Amino acid sequence: MNSYPSSELGVIIRKVRKERGLRLEDLADDNISPATISNVERGVPHVSTDKALYLLKKLNIGLDQVPQMLKRKREEIRKLNFKLLGVESLFSNGKWEKALEILHSLELEDSHLLAPKAYYLKGKCLIKAKRWKKAERELHKAIQLASQQADVENIEAAGFNELAIIYYSQNDLENALQFIESGIDAFDTERERQYLYYLLTLNKAIFLERLGRLNESMNVVTEVWDSLYCLDESDTVLTFYWLRSELLRRLGQHRGAEEYVLEGIDIARRNSDFNLLFDLWTVMGSSYINQEKWDEAEFCFEQALSLDGVKEHKFIQTFSWLGMLYINQKEWNKAFPVLEKALSLGKKHNDVPRYIQAIHVMGDYYRERGEAEKAIEQYHQALELSRKHDLLKREYAAVFRLAECWEGQNKEEFSKATANMYEVQRKLAKEGAQILDGA
Repeated sequence: MNSYPSSELGVIIRKVRKERGLRLEDLADDNISPATISNVERGVPHVSTDKALYLLKKLNIGLDQVPQMLKRKREEIRKLNFKLLGVESLFSNGKWEKALEILHSLELEDSHLLAPKAYYLKGKCLIKAKRWKKAERELHKAIQLASQQADVENIEAAGFNELAIIYYSQNDLENALQFIESGIDAFDTERERQYLYYLLTLNKAIFLERLGRLNESMNVVTEVWDSLYCLDESDTVLTFYWLRSELLRRLGQHRGAEEYVLEGIDIARRNSDFNLLFDLWTVMGSSYINQEKWDEAEFCFEQALSLDGVKEHKFIQTFSWLGMLYINQKEWNKAFPVLEKALSLGKKHNDVPRYIQAIHVMGDYYRERGEAEKAIEQYHQALELSRKHDLLKREYAAVFRLAECWEGQNKEEFSKATANMYEVQRKLAKEGAQILDGA
């Protein structure tokens, strides 16, 4: 009998108890409490097998009956897990509505062994529908149930990762980062879905990068870099390549950025991953702009924009950089339309960090053309959004540009802008960040 996992025995005990119409209290006695019975049924790891054996005896279930009962239950679980695999397959193919229909048809009780997984998958589907509150409820339920039973698939950690995505999608980066930390804490190396650790780590690094905490982000990336070879998901590996090259660019290490971009481009090309290929060419182009290598930068952006099947929101940053390139070349007729496209896409997709960048570059466009009032309007808009979403480095960039605009023109506004710069610097110093880490 000890060869059977206590979680499986608990499933049998619950099934028989429910079939006989018994409550937990009906089985409880001086030797076992309702709470302990509940723990046995849910397969809570710390409950001894002796408790399960005691309950089998109370229910008059002979030891000779257990193997056949377990066989039937395992087959039921196998079939249901197979159906949930189909749900995940539909989701991966973009057919989340059909996946959600199947999940709703299952009608699993919360006590079911696969209930946490079902709630988790419902949450993922609802994220695609942008039904944030409903998705959040489903994921919290998945986390709660997974934490109360033998969570063999790391559903608790996976649920925290999806909650982080919800908050990231709504530009709440601080809460997104907190949920990622909870997911990493919940992750168990002995359970299934081992790829989750890299996904959680990657998201943590991305959120830190978006918050301007570049050195922290780089530390996270370098900690896992040497173990990426064991990953069989090229998309995750390539995203690490993109992030490492982007961080190096923003830290001014252009030679290192180019090294990782070239490696990433080769991997992305061989795997036909055009979205990451697009990102990598964009990083290379922006690195060349930082180095004032205009022809090379333009070639990179041409390569990116020639790719098919790229997600629309990715063009926000690329159009911003291309606009920046044209501004430096004083090609005003080329700069304005691409910056308008960047602004339109940034607003449409509610991608606040990239939208702020596009607004800022449009401000640069007006400033370079001597249209100070229009430039100031853009920088104020960038400043307001940066403050609203606690993006300190974006805020610093905006007040710095405002100071440039007001210098020699309006002493009062210039003083106000420089005072704001000092306040942002003080906040960054408090967080251990540096202005020179990059924009």
